[in-house]
Amino acid sequence: MSLLAAFEASSSGLLLGPTLEALPSIDIELERQYALDPDRPIAFCRVRCRDRDGLDRALAADGTIAEFERIGSADGESRYRLQRSETDVIGAYRAWVDAGGELLDCRGSDGRWEVEMRFPDRDSFGRYHEFLANEGVSLELQRLAADDRQHRDRDRGSTLTDAQREALALAYEYGFFEVPRETELSEIAAQLGISNQAVSERLRRGQAQLIADRVVE
Repeated sequence: MSLLAAFEASSSGLLLGPTLEALPSIDIELERQYALDPDRPIAFCRVRCRDRDGLDRALAADGTIAEFERIGSADGESRYRLQRSETDVIGAYRAWVDAGGELLDCRGSDGRWEVEMRFPDRDSFGRYHEFLANEGVSLELQRLAADDRQHRDRDRGSTLTDAQREALALAYEYGFFEVPRETELSEIAAQLGISNQAVSERLRRGQAQLIADRVVE
């Protein structure tokens, strides 16, 4: 059975660490990271910050980020697409992927990240914990617990393909399902490197499968 780990982490070397330190009142929700190049993952996040100009200045000065783009904003919240820099940043993404970890929740405020992750077992979490400690990250462990959610999901018969899951997650993060839409189908297709028709089929089939799995008894 897999392991759930909840902990707090802080370091200027972590992704967005300098921004969290520069703007203590900021509230960041890291929604997802993915990578064609594991050393330069793409991150999507929701940010609440009263000083939007100050936020952009802090992001521009943040050495852990190579580039950033605001892809939507509403109700005092902005959505950003970020690419991690190649230097001046701790390679946490590669480390947790190598350990078999999965990021479940990650929120930043008051200069620190509050993180919940899933690992295959205690040994894999131990390797990731040791990596962060060796990188000088300040860690405070909140909870370690066995996780049976994967078994419950399997019992419910979820059969999304990896391609459908990726397309749905990317469309959600880009605001494709928002009203009004914050992006076009062509943007999702470009990010996935496939045609508009192909991504449209993945989204339709994925949505139909989710309805069959979760809604229709």
